[in-house]
Amino acid sequence: ILDLKSKSIKNIRLPVSAPFHCKLMKKATDIMAKEITKLEFKDPKNILISNVTGKEVTRASLLKDLLIKQIECRVRWRESVMLMVNKGVNKFIEIGPGKVLSGLIKRIDKNVKVSAINNEEDIKLININD
Repeated sequence: ILDLKSKSIKNIRLPVSAPFHCKLMKKATDIMAKEITKLEFKDPKNILISNVTGKEVTRASLLKDLLIKQIECRVRWRESVMLMVNKGVNKFIEIGPGKVLSGLIKRIDKNVKVSAINNEEDIKLININD
């Protein structure tokens, strides 16, 4: 990081617990691949968007491969959200601690509605038909 700063290269240390979505996750990818290949997947009935490609996944055979790749591939979040918006999605619900993804979605498209569920009380406040 100091070397990057000395060269005036912008960098941000991310407060994460592991080096997700990069080649440093190779060992985890190998472990996950062994387990995922044992499973039987069916073609999706609903639209699934891959964060690996930013495209729709329609076949089970692709889904297995993409789940394995997702561990060490970059996340194509912007492309994924834009595809959903282009397909008519205008409401997003983030489930889990914080509102990081909600903020990212609003930066991508200010016209969509974004809600976050952080706990049980939040579930009562969300109207999915709104």
